[in-house]
Amino acid sequence: MHITTLIPAYKTKYLQELLAGLLTQTHKSDRIIVSDDSPNGEFSEALRSPRYAQWVAALPLEIHRGPRAGAYENFKHLVKLWGGSGELFHILLDDDVIFPDFYTQHLAAHAMAEVSCSISARWTANERGQPIEGMPIPEAIFSSNNRMLSVGPNALFSSTVPLCQNWLGEFSNCVVSARCAELLAQPAFGEVSYAGLWDLGFFLAASLQAPVAYIQDRLGYFRAGGEGHSAQFNGPHMKGAHLGFVALAIGGLRLGKLSEAQARLCYRGIGNALIKGYAEQADMQGFAQLLPRMAAGEPGSEAEFLLAWRQFLDTHGF
Repeated sequence: MHITTLIPAYKTKYLQELLAGLLTQTHKSDRIIVSDDSPNGEFSEALRSPRYAQWVAALPLEIHRGPRAGAYENFKHLVKLWGGSGELFHILLDDDVIFPDFYTQHLAAHAMAEVSCSISARWTANERGQPIEGMPIPEAIFSSNNRMLSVGPNALFSSTVPLCQNWLGEFSNCVVSARCAELLAQPAFGEVSYAGLWDLGFFLAASLQAPVAYIQDRLGYFRAGGEGHSAQFNGPHMKGAHLGFVALAIGGLRLGKLSEAQARLCYRGIGNALIKGYAEQADMQGFAQLLPRMAAGEPGSEAEFLLAWRQFLDTHGF
């Protein structure tokens, strides 16, 4: 199977680790597309510098100018550049790292069965790349003797949304079947946008098309802190990630993948999180007051949330 690596490039700080991860793969990418979203083309300039000349020459790299309209727009731009030119693609963020067997194991997962995407376990690492914690993987999966499992939408929805917990990770630890590329263009299901929680929303949406292959081995790491959105707790992306769980719960309820009780559990959990983390944030106070009403099943509260959610997304350009 043909696999393409799509790199939404912005930060040059971890370029050496990014290239090393690609060079040391036991199964190399067939094509690597870089979309440079750095303000003044710093990423492209660094790639073309003499320092990395030998590394770049050894990789099937293409460098393109990014749309400079936000990270997710760059994701969609990369998928258009890829254009369905192979069976599989992988969105690799520029500050994440994949280990040498990443593509070998993901290709094996796709060869075993027809799946929408393959997701491998990963570490969370600090700024220096030192692993500091694993994912909160459900016990039934973590304790399985199978190193690769096929997981359907019912299990994925019920183990993530009600608990407000993304144990699956991010795009960097997922390899996607070409059949699911169209899902990136419209991040919504049940007519509810899950923008703000794009990764988990995509995994759940993909599972509605075909099962997800889950690989137990930790084949890379997500870098926490630094300049990433995860380090900016009061920024719009982290706020959107919190509220995105509520959007997923409403969508999952509409699709029949969650019960009313499961959706209300999510509303209660996010409501508590907003009170704890954003009590002084003016743009979150309305949501913090609304979610307990949703958890209690108050008529009209869901419609109020969807209107406020739409305004939040428009305000922050999601």
